[in-house]
Amino acid sequence: MYLPPYSPDLNLIERLWRWLKETVIANRFHPTRSSIEEAMNSFLTEISKSPDNVLRRIGIS
Repeated sequence: MYLPPYSPDLNLIERLWRWLKETVIANRFHPTRSSIEEAMNSFLTEISKSPDNVLRRIGIS
């Protein structure tokens, strides 16, 4: 399947990155690097509990 050289809307991982940024980084202050790491780990733990929701969210199912 042909994809244009730059097509973030067609790349599924970009949708996951956008979701992570909205949840962990956007409009939030993290005073330390470990605070960001903790928030990211929490996000990854939560999405690993519901793979069907993740697939739905990124547009696969």
